[in-house]
Amino acid sequence: MLIEEVLSLGFSSISVIGLGKNTGKTFSFNQLLMEACQLGINVAVTTIGLDGEEQDSLLYNEKPRIIIRPGQIVANAKSLILDSGLDYEIMGSTGIRTPLGEVILARALSTGKTLLAGPSAGHELVLVKQQLEKVGIDLLIVDGAIDRRSLSAPMVTDTTVLAVGTEVSWDRQLLLERLKAQVAILTLPVWKNPKLAGEVRGLATETDVKVALLSAEGIQSRVSYEDIVHNPNVLAELMDEQTTTVFVQGMLSDEVLAKILSRKPNMALLTILVSDPTSVFLGKQSFLRLTSNQAALKVLDPIHLSAVTVNPFSSRFGLADPLLLLRDVGQAVDPIPAFDLNLGIRYRPEREAFDGIS
Repeated sequence: MLIEEVLSLGFSSISVIGLGKNTGKTFSFNQLLMEACQLGINVAVTTIGLDGEEQDSLLYNEKPRIIIRPGQIVANAKSLILDSGLDYEIMGSTGIRTPLGEVILARALSTGKTLLAGPSAGHELVLVKQQLEKVGIDLLIVDGAIDRRSLSAPMVTDTTVLAVGTEVSWDRQLLLERLKAQVAILTLPVWKNPKLAGEVRGLATETDVKVALLSAEGIQSRVSYEDIVHNPNVLAELMDEQTTTVFVQGMLSDEVLAKILSRKPNMALLTILVSDPTSVFLGKQSFLRLTSNQAALKVLDPIHLSAVTVNPFSSRFGLADPLLLLRDVGQAVDPIPAFDLNLGIRYRPEREAFDGIS
């Protein structure tokens, strides 16, 4: 079981995100809920924003809803709890408002399908998580955002599962390229410098600072966004042989990266540092430029990716060969485990074989 692997690693919260629309995110979410029920795990669920809709809002394809079982706890908008037709025991309120009402904590007393609407921001999800931990749960499962640019859920939960499907691209090479790029961002290495980490985190209170240059001793200089815009050479002028790390506050874009890498030739190798993977907005050429400049991209706060799930169905082209898809995805994300939860198998790259998981 996928959920057993997650729990064996000591995690108590997990988010499920998708590489795109209709990649099996909701199916994977429901599978985790079913496995939790089978194992008798006390589980709670919520979502970032609104999810579990009956039809895909772009392609209007029927899609699975969230299936709740007796004893499972939901943090859900009040109107959706009332409209679900399920029997619930109300356990408390959160004070978090959504367009569909306040987010309420409720324990299901019957089995059925529901929509979920939860907190819309990461800090609100933190509050919900804290309240659920007080209730006493074994595992929190969060239905995360589809767009990688809104990855609040993985930043709050202990680990995440990424759902991948042929809906993203029927062309296998393009699908795998996009998958590898996404996984590279999600698994960016953490910056291990406890001596300066606190000083860098303190820059969050300095809202006018866009970039900070660091040496081995500490912060060398601070640069505002206005300075970067109006003086394209400001970073190259400030950087010297002592500069080892460049911290970018907020979004790391192609433009900002280009200005960082325009430093004087023959300078020491650089580490480009961002707060977390959600800050990275780089195109393919920028990643190639990082490599050619032998610059390392690292994060203060990493995301842990525990598994990738595959969905071979495409609304336009039908069903791809599920075993070939699992093999290709498994090889692309190795050593991260890859699963086809519908078939109940896991790809084992070391044996180039498939093992049953249930």
